[in-house]
Amino acid sequence: MFGSPKQNVLTYRPGQELPLPERFRFSDKHSSQTLEAGKGRLLLTMLGFCAAFLIVGVRLCDVSLRGVSAEIRREEKPQTRAVEIKMERADITDRNGVVLATSLPSADLYIDTDNLKKPETLAAALAETLPDVKYKPLLKKLKSGKKFVYVKRNLIPRELYEANRLGFPQLNFETKEMRIYPQGALFAHVLGSTDIDNNGISGIEKAFNKKLSQDKENIRLSLDVGIQSSIRTVLMENIEKYSAEGAAAILMNAKTGEIVSMVSLPDYDPNNLKNAAKNQMFNAATLGVYEVGSVMKMFNTAIGLETKKIKATDTIDASRPVVLANYTIQDVPKLRRELSVPEIMIHSSNIGSAKIALAVGAEKQREYLKKFGFFNAPQIELPEKGRPLYPSTWRDVSTATIGYGYGLSVSPLHVVAAAAAVVNGGVYHAPTLLSRRFNQENIGHRVISDKTSRTMRAIMREVVIKGSGRRANVAGFEVGGKTGSARKLVNGKYVEGSLRTSFLSAFPMDDPQYVLMVMLDSPKKIKETYYLNTAAWNAVPTAEQIITTVAPQLGIMPRPFDPKREAPYVKAALEAQD
Repeated sequence: MFGSPKQNVLTYRPGQELPLPERFRFSDKHSSQTLEAGKGRLLLTMLGFCAAFLIVGVRLCDVSLRGVSAEIRREEKPQTRAVEIKMERADITDRNGVVLATSLPSADLYIDTDNLKKPETLAAALAETLPDVKYKPLLKKLKSGKKFVYVKRNLIPRELYEANRLGFPQLNFETKEMRIYPQGALFAHVLGSTDIDNNGISGIEKAFNKKLSQDKENIRLSLDVGIQSSIRTVLMENIEKYSAEGAAAILMNAKTGEIVSMVSLPDYDPNNLKNAAKNQMFNAATLGVYEVGSVMKMFNTAIGLETKKIKATDTIDASRPVVLANYTIQDVPKLRRELSVPEIMIHSSNIGSAKIALAVGAEKQREYLKKFGFFNAPQIELPEKGRPLYPSTWRDVSTATIGYGYGLSVSPLHVVAAAAAVVNGGVYHAPTLLSRRFNQENIGHRVISDKTSRTMRAIMREVVIKGSGRRANVAGFEVGGKTGSARKLVNGKYVEGSLRTSFLSAFPMDDPQYVLMVMLDSPKKIKETYYLNTAAWNAVPTAEQIITTVAPQLGIMPRPFDPKREAPYVKAALEAQD
């Protein structure tokens, strides 16, 4: 009978352990070693993966905490570069390079009316988009029959965008430049302004129009933004305090003639010229000429000393009025006595000053006034400068009254430049608004001797220690000066009680670096000044505020002298004999 071949059959009973086939037994030594090697390779592979994951994890933490590395940032950061936009008109800066006037790209908006079907729609859209454009005036222009109608000049970027966005094909834009003044009204009278074609029409803009527009050369001025701001702020505060009609101040480097600050108030914003009033545009510092009153006594005394008609140790009889023709020169009763030369300045004696002037004589007086620059318009880089007014016929009464401040009208700039010559050793330097570099030669002409200059410095210091300038005696800065309170001349007549007050000062008087002229127009009498309105009560404290503020800005180191006593240099100059 046929049957299945006989096989080894494993029969399983519950709980029985199944034996492995022979080929699966580990009795073979070689097989055991192979398995151990495989386990080792598996372990190494696992360790490799763990190390890789660890590195990736650490890197992710580093990136999340510190950001992308500098190298990757440099590679991924988009490369940017400044685009230089060349303007047709160059910049004006202050002495430190701060921009005072610059140009920006702009556009003029005009309308081509040839294919304009609905002027009402276009006029309404532009009036709504541009705040300065009025509907009715624009509509009238659009219906006037003109082929081109200018809507607005010097559009700012946002206005240009908004007008273009309207989408009217009749709108056209003419590319041009717009002149802007980042400091606003701060330098209005110095900088001046430009017309709609960006040509200078006043100030530095006009004086250097060719250099700015054709040569495209930047102009660096001698002015300082910080100091200008300080002085303007003080002047504005005191105009309000004394209800004055205006004010002016000039700060000049006594040794170079550089103008560091020039302020005339009221002023205007050259960015908004159309809203400027006529009186705001008048530069009282350079264009206005005035009788400056007793400030002239300083020059009168200097001329007397230089011509040797007087000495600092002399005394002059001021007990009686000086009568010339029909004119009588008087002083207040307490000054009608013998006065020393310094006392004539300290107490501002008209009689003493008139006698000094008459001793000098008309010829010498005119000669020295001319040397001081009082007969010509000041040599400064501005078109707005006033010419002095002086007598066509120079009589004795002219000589006497000019000696104490009447009969000669000059600008504050004239006074500052001449005063610098009085205190700097005797050399007159033409005032300038341009920054003089260290390597530029600075040539002036001698007016008085160094000895006369030293004597005048001592006398001016005495005025501040003992006289009408006491309220400007700033501790540490050895201020010297002379006050002036001149009656205002209106329509050929002096107005009673209306004064133009001035204080001419220099500091520090042991080695004068700067000269400051402060002028207030028609300051009022107030309770704080005991209802007095002469210079000692308004111009002098105004100057004190200015000097206190700007002397540290100018780097002036305080002096060790007692402000209430004569310093050694003062005594030495006043006691010196020929």
